[in-house]
Amino acid sequence: MVVPFSLLITMIPLTHIPASESDSTALHLAHLRARGTVPWWGFGWIVVLAGLHAVFGFATTDVIGVCAGVAAWTGWTIWRRRYIRCARLLEPLLRDRWRPVDVALHGNRIVAGDAVYVLCGMPRHVRNVIARTGRVWLAGAARGYTAVRVDRSGRPWLARAGHWAGRVARPEPVVRGSHTKFHVVAGVASFFAAALLAVVAGTIAAPPEPGETGEAIFVYALVLVPLVILALWARRLRSKLPEPRAWRAVAGAVGDADFTEDDEPWVRAWAVLPEIGPVDVEIEDCPLDLYTAIWFHRRIWVQGEPRLGDVVIGMPEFPVTANATFRRRGLPVATRG
Repeated sequence: MVVPFSLLITMIPLTHIPASESDSTALHLAHLRARGTVPWWGFGWIVVLAGLHAVFGFATTDVIGVCAGVAAWTGWTIWRRRYIRCARLLEPLLRDRWRPVDVALHGNRIVAGDAVYVLCGMPRHVRNVIARTGRVWLAGAARGYTAVRVDRSGRPWLARAGHWAGRVARPEPVVRGSHTKFHVVAGVASFFAAALLAVVAGTIAAPPEPGETGEAIFVYALVLVPLVILALWARRLRSKLPEPRAWRAVAGAVGDADFTEDDEPWVRAWAVLPEIGPVDVEIEDCPLDLYTAIWFHRRIWVQGEPRLGDVVIGMPEFPVTANATFRRRGLPVATRG
């Protein structure tokens, strides 16, 4: 019997055991907890820099820099802590079993029969998977929340009970994670570009006094440095955007990776290419969903013809891709510092 290719990549959760024990659900939950840890190293750097400046005497720009650094670190910490809250709410829900449910997507809501759930934090390109498949898995119900899982992904998402649904969302073509990241980075870079124009206009309208040159340079640096970094990042992402091509599957496996230390770590893998044989694979910034898909299915999906060199790998019908390099066995393997 010939099995359709789309079925080979479908990660269907087990429904006869607790949801937290089904394939990669526990790994995703641990990843959420790790992402929510307080970044004390960032605060440590602020303290060290403040101490160095204090040795030479604090100036006005130093005080502004410390305040800006502490404010940025506090905002970053608050943003990260939402992952901890999400993990704590999911833990009791995942003691239940996954159950498949036919749903309809309405914006950021799903409708299952008479029940309406608001999807908390699920990005649009993942919600689009629900619009195409019309199916999710639900687990647990407590304090108005439930756990949701979509096709081809092991990540549990939090959803809260809602009251109204809104308009039905139409299925859209698959939007890859690399495209989404590029648009986000480009959007933030545009914000800093607008801020730079505002600073230039303010400087022209009210030129700084001779004694305020240092403060003016500091303000320009606060805008210009992030703008340059984001522009270079957006340029790099744009150059690596994958072109729409057919997917080809090759036998492969991944080595161990620590997703608690890095959201998208560098991963070493192996594959068998047609007419070439076994090769070493280096996956750059590997998403957890892609890692677990290769782990469980023992396949690597390549856009275009599998070949030696730089390729794009991912998951057909799911918005996840990564850049990878196929090398012949025996050649030096790059390391990430």
